[in-house]
Amino acid sequence: MSTLIHGGTVVPGTGSTVLESGAVVLRNGRVGDVLGRWDSGQAFQGEAIDASGCVVMPGLINSHAHGVAPGALLPSGAPALPDEQWMGNLDRHLLAGTTTVLNLCGFCTMDEVREADQRHAVHVRGATSHLPDAYRAARMADGRGLSAQHGRMTVDKMLEDGAVAIGELGGGQTLGGGGQDLTYIPNAIEKRTGVRVSSAQARRMKEAALGRFIDVDACDTAELGSSAAAAGLTGHISLAELRTVIATSVMPSFEPAINGIREGVRAARRFGVPAMVHSAAATARVMRELMDETHGDTVRVIASHANHPSHTPAEAVALATLGREHGWPAEASVFDLLHRKRTVTTREHWDALLEDPGLVSVLATDYGHEGHHDELISAVQDVADRGYRTVAGAVAMATSAVAELIPGIAPNGGRLEVGRDGDLVVANAEDFRDVKFVFIGGVCVVRNGRLTSQARR
Repeated sequence: MSTLIHGGTVVPGTGSTVLESGAVVLRNGRVGDVLGRWDSGQAFQGEAIDASGCVVMPGLINSHAHGVAPGALLPSGAPALPDEQWMGNLDRHLLAGTTTVLNLCGFCTMDEVREADQRHAVHVRGATSHLPDAYRAARMADGRGLSAQHGRMTVDKMLEDGAVAIGELGGGQTLGGGGQDLTYIPNAIEKRTGVRVSSAQARRMKEAALGRFIDVDACDTAELGSSAAAAGLTGHISLAELRTVIATSVMPSFEPAINGIREGVRAARRFGVPAMVHSAAATARVMRELMDETHGDTVRVIASHANHPSHTPAEAVALATLGREHGWPAEASVFDLLHRKRTVTTREHWDALLEDPGLVSVLATDYGHEGHHDELISAVQDVADRGYRTVAGAVAMATSAVAELIPGIAPNGGRLEVGRDGDLVVANAEDFRDVKFVFIGGVCVVRNGRLTSQARR
């Protein structure tokens, strides 16, 4: 089966080329031709799609996804999502033009990753965080999704079995970040007081009790009292006990998680694969330490979500600048900062990093509340619309740049070039979120904005 997509603006993913009113032919699962134009009177044996008013680009490659496989969730080893939920997360990725995801729930086994890959059209790739201290941190923060099989797994076994990266090293659940704010601190406070606090209230109380950099000696008692009152906890718990509840939730996993980052970066050096490190205020110190330790090495360490909101914008820029000097590429994650604005409500960090054309290498999503983050394709459009990159450059940040940074993630993808995988997206040129068609391996899996029967297997 051959398919012709013609008349749209073709952005091949090279970072520089744009073909106005171009054409792409998909043939036998591959890109058969990329043409500057197609004569409308020319015959074509196969389906022809008029992409006028649309942009045509390679299938997007998301290097930072969670909740896309039937295994332990997040760096805390939380229970696996029900099948319909992780499959639904993959549906949303696909409907927004993402054709490959890297599962950074690094305690999943490759059998679990392969199950997701086989059951859904999206290419699901695996990473590993099966490191002694990272595993210990997961057990201390949660660990309910970890089985004996997960405990027996090692990084070298995972890499032999097909994992393409090490990560995610650290996470908000184990390092006193957003995962603690969203789930674990509210759970602990509710268990003690019967009062359910919001994630924003939990974060404010946590930062009052432990500071932004997570330090038991950093308590601001006046702010803790003010934040507790605002959360409706007056009369339910003393400030001393509240501070203990928060510290007991956050601190046990903190040092093991920091040591797990060290383990993972050193393993990346040893095995010659990329590592993905959780960039946040709490990890800035160990990141600087490891940047110095690996300076001049060939190891590739990617600073995930360099725009993490626990940094100040100035801190984010300073750390990314240092990373650039030390050969640590930065990823900017869209979270839900563009449209949904539930967990990340500011774009200051995003803008500050992207204003410098050399600070951010790739774009990703990370994981919004219950999987509802903003779409990777909307991040691409935002980068282009704001003038941070050309359209060609913005598309490359979610396609070919990712494939180059993580060699195993999409070895024959990321570009619309003859012979490469037939993974392709057609989206409204005015609003990229309006995805019309998606092809994976030359097969149409989204048609007119709806999943086809080929999307799930």
